[in-house]
Amino acid sequence: MLAWPIGALIMLGLAWLILFQQLHAERKQLELRTLQEVRTLANGYAEQVQREIDTVEQTARYVRYDWEARQGDVHLGFAEEHGLFVDGARMLVSVVDGEGRVLTSTAPTTLSPAAAAYVLPRVQHGFPVNFFVDEVPIDGRGGPRHRLLFAWELSDRDGKFAAAVVVAVDPAYFTRSDAEAVFRQDGLLALVGDDGRTRALRSEGAAGTVRQPGFVHASSLRLSAGSMLVEDGAWFGDGRPRFVGWQHVDRRGVNAVAGLDYEAALAPWYAMRSAWISSALLGTVTVALFSLLAMSNSLRLARRDHELRVIRDTYRMATEASNEGFYMLRPEWDGEKAVKDFEVIDCNRRAAELVAREPRELIGKKVTELYEGEVLETRMESLRRAMDTGYNEVTLGRPHDSFPAKWVTLKMFRYGDNLAVSARDVTEDRVHEEELLRRSNEDPLTRLPNRYWVESHLRDTIARAERENKMFALLFIDLDGFKAINDTWGHAAGDELLCTAAHRLKEAVRPHDCVTRFGGDEFVIVLATIADPFDAAQASERIQRAFRRSIRLSYGEYVVGASIGISLFPTDGKEPRALLQNADVAMYSAKTSDRGSYRFFDGTFHDQLKARLERIRELRHALAHDQFVMYYEPRVDLADGSITSLEALVRWVHPTRGVVSPAEFVPLVEETGLVLKLGDLVIDKVCAQLALWAKNGDKLVPVSINVSPRQFNDTDVAQTLRRALELHGVDPSLVEVELTESSVMNETASVVSAIQAIRQTGIKVLLDDFGTGYSSLSQLYKLSFDGLKIDRAFIVQLGKTEGGIVIVRAIVTMARALAMRVVAEGVETMEQVDMLRALDCDEIQGYLISKAMPPAQSQPVARNFVVMEA
Repeated sequence: MLAWPIGALIMLGLAWLILFQQLHAERKQLELRTLQEVRTLANGYAEQVQREIDTVEQTARYVRYDWEARQGDVHLGFAEEHGLFVDGARMLVSVVDGEGRVLTSTAPTTLSPAAAAYVLPRVQHGFPVNFFVDEVPIDGRGGPRHRLLFAWELSDRDGKFAAAVVVAVDPAYFTRSDAEAVFRQDGLLALVGDDGRTRALRSEGAAGTVRQPGFVHASSLRLSAGSMLVEDGAWFGDGRPRFVGWQHVDRRGVNAVAGLDYEAALAPWYAMRSAWISSALLGTVTVALFSLLAMSNSLRLARRDHELRVIRDTYRMATEASNEGFYMLRPEWDGEKAVKDFEVIDCNRRAAELVAREPRELIGKKVTELYEGEVLETRMESLRRAMDTGYNEVTLGRPHDSFPAKWVTLKMFRYGDNLAVSARDVTEDRVHEEELLRRSNEDPLTRLPNRYWVESHLRDTIARAERENKMFALLFIDLDGFKAINDTWGHAAGDELLCTAAHRLKEAVRPHDCVTRFGGDEFVIVLATIADPFDAAQASERIQRAFRRSIRLSYGEYVVGASIGISLFPTDGKEPRALLQNADVAMYSAKTSDRGSYRFFDGTFHDQLKARLERIRELRHALAHDQFVMYYEPRVDLADGSITSLEALVRWVHPTRGVVSPAEFVPLVEETGLVLKLGDLVIDKVCAQLALWAKNGDKLVPVSINVSPRQFNDTDVAQTLRRALELHGVDPSLVEVELTESSVMNETASVVSAIQAIRQTGIKVLLDDFGTGYSSLSQLYKLSFDGLKIDRAFIVQLGKTEGGIVIVRAIVTMARALAMRVVAEGVETMEQVDMLRALDCDEIQGYLISKAMPPAQSQPVARNFVVMEA
């Protein structure tokens, strides 16, 4: 009887010994393969780093070539704007003189004193700088960031040191590899210098978890290449063992390092060991059971009885300690072999609690005694399906308030002729899901449904309207004046205004109508089941009446309007997106034609809007492909008839329409903001033309440039002018700036300082279209203009009304008192010339003299216009 257990022990001992020997051999082989793999990864990473260094050097060579070609007149910002640098977001390029000052840069940067002390002496002696670490700002407002610096010498014409080109590179630039083989194993990529300092590091876990282990000691990386297993954790700050491979980057003083986490790399071995041991354990148990069964039939039966008791007791203990409820149900069959009821034959305490009973009260009960009505039918259907299919899982709501769980997930398994049921309380999970759904569909500020919810709601509303053959309306609402309040008093005032507006909108419509915040200051209202369009119009009028009352905020009392666009189902669309788009178009029509009104969708306006958008697209294309040219209109001195200045006027040379008048496109570029780019382009073209005239030896007179109000208020015009003058080598006295009264109407410190900055450059400033705005004498005095131009509307009245002469005389007298020259615009007759001379006007401009002409025809060499009396 003992031979069976003794033989089984010997056989199992040999099997386990072989198993552990084989596991040891497999582990060693996996470690060797991983060392080879990590070295290969390091070699590949080194090649990538070398390519990235080549890109940095190529950038420096471009700057050096540009430096030599332009004799030091390099503008890196211009090159960056035109995309001449690869990956400019991670690579900041600067030119630094011998004192450490930044001469030009792709973005405002500052070289630290420590960096200057290290970089400049080396560059001056012809030694390039590689991978020097410094903290530099990445823009004019940001704080210092960790950057890797590269620097090369820039020489003057005599071959002497003139400056250094410094490239500051984001360390992440060298670790952006798609090395999935590294990061899926909790690995790292790093650049480590020969001095032991880490230049760049990227470490991610298998699920994208960012790690920063950091090097502590890596002296062996001074070798050109290699790989090893670091087990004691001395290399890394987190103490984790890793397989490390490295490759020295040629002549760079850095090493490309790839690391694979030891535990992650050996995960297949651990899985294999677990599987083998599990199989071995299973075999061991099998052999043991076989030997035990062979000892004696009586002993086996006794053992089985004992094991059954242990299992039953263990099951009872496990189920009682579990947070899930367990039931055992026995089906009751009727005469037709169909289940008519289930009896509870066993349950744990948690199962009884879920139905608000004690276990002893539940065992022996029938399902029909626990539930009734529709709840009973639902439960019985689920249980019958489990009996038929062997498994069923459902999540059901609370049948009545006496049951503690609001939501329960039931898993039902058929076991022989009985049914095992587990019940888990999922109320918290369900409440959490409902809360997430509510938040995703609700605007957090106004507590109204958001744009994502309204699209889903519209689909349901459309389906219901189609079934019932009903009409409904969609109102797209935009608040008039919101932006001014938000910009003036800040977002807190804007948020308070939006909440008040949301409240008024809900009050203005019916309780069952849906009010949503679509975004910003836009709201969408769905008016369900309207009888005709008149109902939508009435609702719009109620909304506008609601907004005629002033809104009292913490920051003051304000009045805002509501422009409303209306689309109707089904006439204006049968899809949510079409209805929203058409209502938006109608709102835009109301906003552009008469703010504070409402409009129904009109396809004609939609076509006009499409045409407008096409014109905007053409303007963007024209700016991108330089389709704008400059024409020049002369100004003449009334005293001697000589040309004193030229006014630069922009023209659009359309590829199919020819020369387009400014009246067609200037208002559109002003409205869309394209005037900012167009204004910079005009300044550059005028300076380039002046430089060309000077190069050809032509006689030069000043050229005046019109600066739009938006360009004046939103950009640094003085800085733009200085850059253009320096770029083209133009004398500032040859450029004048014309500002309209609307540009300087707000007499603020910023307006005064902006005009002073332009005049300090050496450029004269003229006030254009004088008389059409709201300038006061105090404004003219404080803003110190060099001259003013009388609007042509007053010149046309000369000789027609006595008032015209009085106004022009007053303007000339005022200008004389302020030491400003006076230019009359729109002069078309000799009678006007005589009157203006009598009124002591200085200069004239208009069709009588000349229309605006292309540069070749407007060059003023030796051209005088005889306008004096005979």
